[in-house]
Amino acid sequence: MQTEFIRLTLPRHSLSQPFHDAIEEALQAHGQPLRWAITGTTPTDLTVEAVVLKTPPRP
Repeated sequence: MQTEFIRLTLPRHSLSQPFHDAIEEALQAHGQPLRWAITGTTPTDLTVEAVVLKTPPRP
């Protein structure tokens, strides 16, 4: 297993309220989220920075 820092920009219009579940779902595509934070906002986007745990693919 390996940790990785990622930054995502997510369009607000595609996120359901509350944002928590939608952000966690978007992060799952990159690994298991260990911690994350919304670090920036614009009227149309959210910037999320996260540490995810990546597991190597099984042979």
